[in-house]
Amino acid sequence: MLDCYFLDISPLLNGGILVNSLTVLPKDRTMNVLSYGSPGDRARSAGSGMLIEYVRNEYDVKGRLKVDRFGKPSFSGGPPFSIARSGSYTIIAVSDEPVGVDLARSSSLDAGTFPFMFTGEELSIINGSGRWRRVAACRMWTGKESYLKALGKNLSLDPGSFEIAKPHRSGFVMERPGWTIHELKAPKGYCASVCASPTAGTPSVKNLFLSDDGMSLF
Repeated sequence: MLDCYFLDISPLLNGGILVNSLTVLPKDRTMNVLSYGSPGDRARSAGSGMLIEYVRNEYDVKGRLKVDRFGKPSFSGGPPFSIARSGSYTIIAVSDEPVGVDLARSSSLDAGTFPFMFTGEELSIINGSGRWRRVAACRMWTGKESYLKALGKNLSLDPGSFEIAKPHRSGFVMERPGWTIHELKAPKGYCASVCASPTAGTPSVKNLFLSDDGMSLF
């Protein structure tokens, strides 16, 4: 099982809809949402909370939510999941094995950081991608981040210390021993990847939407 759900959180920029969403979120998530100063950050936090509650209901999770020292959330007794947010979207991936997911806007990447994010081989692929250079970097970066999240390491492991991308006649492929990195069809301007065990299978992808009052997903 490898289920992925995208959510457009733009409606949560509406103050009334955001307030309604808080009534269906746990108290700790509500406090997290309100701790942010910008409307965008509040919307992304609320959207993450809505997705987590959707997974809790969809997969009949009874256990409590906990967060480890690397910031990775999980359910006690529930299926492993991973969550990411960027710009106007949030994504959550659910599996019956360890899983990691990442989402990013290609326009948000700083080319000056590429030498710290990628190996020499990966930089060669990026630099050979012409006008698609930033998109190639975004695709690789979400692949690396999804792998780190699946490991439970997040950024405690230097992303430039390992390689996921290999040259291929179609551009490049992404892989790590013992893991499969899948690129997901993401909204325009975004890249998304999910990493899981090969036995998790091919990811299913679903787009979720907020109800008009912001109190449920469908």
